[in-house]
Amino acid sequence: MSAATPMERRIRCSGLIVGLGLVIQTATLFWTHPLAFMAFLLVGCPLVAAGLLFYLYSLASQAASAPAEAAGASPPTE
Repeated sequence: MSAATPMERRIRCSGLIVGLGLVIQTATLFWTHPLAFMAFLLVGCPLVAAGLLFYLYSLASQAASAPAEAAGASPPTE
């Protein structure tokens, strides 16, 4: 199995964060207590938002490095 590129790792991590947020949001739907809404709002929603923002950052940072590589700059090594 080939090693994952940094872009693949970032996208996988953002997917896990979004998935965790959705699991928490789903779990709070079955919990009938006023704190369920607070958990939904203060834990689930920020996790989903953070995952989406991290995904968009991953795409933007990859797109920003593509023109530098095309101009002859050496690609970053890891």
